[in-house]
Amino acid sequence: MDEDRIEYIRKLMAESQLSDFPKYVPCLGLDIEVHKEVFWSDAARWVTEHLPPMIGKSVLEIGCGCGLIGLFLAKNGASHVLATDITTNAVENTLANARRNEIPNITCVKSDIFLAIDPDTKFDCIIWHMPSTYVPEDFEIASMIEHSSFDPGGSLLDRFLRESPHHLTPNGAIMLGYNVSRDKSIITDKLEQYSLSYRRIADKKFTPDSMINLHLYELKPIVVGP
Repeated sequence: MDEDRIEYIRKLMAESQLSDFPKYVPCLGLDIEVHKEVFWSDAARWVTEHLPPMIGKSVLEIGCGCGLIGLFLAKNGASHVLATDITTNAVENTLANARRNEIPNITCVKSDIFLAIDPDTKFDCIIWHMPSTYVPEDFEIASMIEHSSFDPGGSLLDRFLRESPHHLTPNGAIMLGYNVSRDKSIITDKLEQYSLSYRRIADKKFTPDSMINLHLYELKPIVVGP
């Protein structure tokens, strides 16, 4: 367990909660409000800016937070966005921002990854800017906001990569934002394990020490011929 990294992330999240709430952030043509216990960072904006166009596509966003990614896509051509999050605060925050920006083609529900998603519903694109700090399986999540950053036992990454292909249309794609920190093999080894082809669309070091080194991948299931 990387104690320095955990301490760094917890300090970052704690500092994000020191201001008054809701906070108001104009971003990418949207008027965003951020509620308490919902994490906001420039990384979400960066991911949104680097996603390919979703015109006419059905989109599922996992871990929507305040809703920036899903709302931007819904406003800019997606046919419909289903946004989900494991915390009630985030769901309520996304719905508030949908009303605030008068965006009708987005739905938001509480879900632990795919648990509340109809297994018969398929999406053209599934997106997750996911928690990327590995912690032991018995790690205690101290507050709701910590769901945005910690992955106990790596189970979130495994579940997402294993289950995502079952929710895609035949030509669908997965967009994964992942903080590789100093070792990109952490994610690329997993992608190979789950038979997913990958293309790195963009990357950015948000901190000089690479503590936050975000990669954005496009993933597709590898189809094995008969």
